[in-house]
This record gives sequence, C-alpha cells and structure tokens, in this order.
Amino acid sequence: MKHRYATLAALVAVCLTAGCDLTGPTTAGDPPTADATLAPPAEAASPTPGGTADGGPGAVRGAGGIPDPCTLLTESEVVDLTGREVTRNDEDGGDAGDVTRFCQWQQDHGQLTIFLSRTTAADFDVTVAAARPVDGVGEKAYWHSGHLYVLHGALQIDVYSRGGSDAQNLADAEQVAKVVIPRV
Repeated sequence: MKHRYATLAALVAVCLTAGCDLTGPTTAGDPPTADATLAPPAEAASPTPGGTADGGPGAVRGAGGIPDPCTLLTESEVVDLTGREVTRNDEDGGDAGDVTRFCQWQQDHGQLTIFLSRTTAADFDVTVAAARPVDGVGEKAYWHSGHLYVLHGALQIDVYSRGGSDAQNLADAEQVAKVVIPRV
C-alpha cells in the first residue's frame, strides 16, 4: 500500500512540475497505480532501444525490470513522432528495480512524457468515468486528461503529449505508444 501512495505522490509531483492537467473531472475510482507485489528485481540490466531489461522478448511486459524510458526513444524519434524540437530532457534518475519510471522531453511549444509503472489488469481497469477507451494500442488503452494509458502485460505505459489540439496530442501519444511497446 505504501508503494501505491509513493507512486501516486511521484506522479502528482511530476504532473505539477510538468504542466499536466490535474484539474479535469474526477469521479468514482482511484487512478491506476502500480502493484507493489509485482515489483521487478533490482538486478535487471539496462535496456537498449528495441530490447528489454534482460534482453529477452517480453521480459518487461512480464516481471522483468522497468527500463529507463529515456532509452526507449532517441531525440530524433521524439521530434519525428511529435513534430516538435526537443529543448531539454528530464530523466528520473531511477533504476530497473523501481515500480515507476519516467522520462520527459521538453519541446518547443509542448512536451512529451512517458511513465512506465507496474500494474495488474484489475488495477488498470480502475478508471474515472470520463476516461475514453482507445482501440488499437496495447491490450487495453484509454485517454484521460491528456494522458494515454496503455496496458501491456504487467506494465502500464502512460504517454503525455502536449503541444497540439487534443486530437493531435492523442494521435501523437498513440504513435509514441506503438513505437515504445515493442521496446519494453
């Protein structure tokens, strides 16, 4: 339970400093959180783009370590996927044993942030009433408050893209998720 509060606190802190929309409608249910019982082993190796934490396909999707999200996309890929130049990159400084990781690319007139968290299908399904299902990305996905939440095995991928209209931000987030999914 402490890990859930720590994960939520980290997400709120990042959102407050990154400009996420926390003022949107909130209704019954808690936001999806990482399940502390699925915390990956701390000794997992670092990934490379196109690989997984321990080098095997689907390792992160299951119980492998969570990679540094900053290694999942190159700066040129971020520019290609969003159409915005990167002005700064903020890393979380965590390690593969953490239950939540993030990377944020500050951009001209916007930003892209990727959060990776351990979860379960049941925790992922705890959504707010205003969440909109999104088809064609991961096992399940929904859009809420500018975030695209994607379930990929025991991993939740949260993509926050800001800099265009809501429709463009969702389209950018979907493209980013589709590139990242095979790499985790």
